[in-house]
Amino acid sequence: ALKTGLVPVTEPVTRLNLEAPGGLVAVEARCTGDRILSVTVRNVPSFVHKLDQAIDVDGVGTVQADIAYGGDSFAIVDADDIGVAIDPANARRLAELGVSISDAATAQIGFEHPENPDWRHVSFCLFCTRPKRRGSELLTRHAVAIRPGKIDRSPTGTGVSARLAVLAARGHADEDTRLVARSIIDSQFVGRITSRTVVGSTPAVVPSIEGRAWVTGRRTLLLDRDDPWPLGYRVADTWPGATT
Repeated sequence: ALKTGLVPVTEPVTRLNLEAPGGLVAVEARCTGDRILSVTVRNVPSFVHKLDQAIDVDGVGTVQADIAYGGDSFAIVDADDIGVAIDPANARRLAELGVSISDAATAQIGFEHPENPDWRHVSFCLFCTRPKRRGSELLTRHAVAIRPGKIDRSPTGTGVSARLAVLAARGHADEDTRLVARSIIDSQFVGRITSRTVVGSTPAVVPSIEGRAWVTGRRTLLLDRDDPWPLGYRVADTWPGATT
C-alpha cells in the first residue's frame, strides 16, 4: 500500500489500519524516503485452545500437539519430536505431514472459538523448534504447512501469534520477550506480547508481529465487454494429487 502510493508515506512512522482475514489490525511502518524499513502489525487476540494433545496420524503414529489460535487455528508440533528438521530439503515431507496432522487434529481434537461457534476446524500445522533463550529473546524456527501441500515462505504471522499464546500459557514468554522466528528459508518475524485480554472467558494475548516485505511484481486484470466468461469459470480441481 505504501510502495504503490495507495497510502501516503509519513516519516519516520506511517500508521494505518487494515482489515485482514483474521480481523482488523493496526499497522506501523518505519520509513525513510521511499524505503519501508519494517512493518509492525498488532494482531487480533490470540489464545490456547488445548495443550499437550496426542493425535494419531496415519503412517506416523502418535504426535503431540498444542492447539492454538492467532488469527487462524493451528496444531503446533515440535519438529524434533517427528524427526524432520526445518530445512529446505525437507519441505515436501513437512508439507505432507502437516496436512495429515491438521486433518487428524480436526477429526480427533477439533477447535472451539469462544466468539465464533462455526469455527470447528484446525486450519494449519505449525512445525517449530524448541526456543533458545538469548537475553530477552527466544530464538526459534517455524514451518507452516498449507493445504494442499506447501510451506509458507515466512514464519507466518498468525502462526507466530499462536505460538506466543502457547509460550505465554506455559510461562515462557511475557511482555518483555522478543520471539525471533525464522522460516524454512530464513526469513524473519519478531513477535511480542503487547497486552493481555480475554476472548469470551478464555485468557488471550494481543501480539504484534514485525517483519519486512518487498514488491516483486504487478498484475493487471482486464474485463472485456464481449467476454463470455466475465465472472471466470469453474471446473473439477486439476491440482496434482487432487481427489475431487
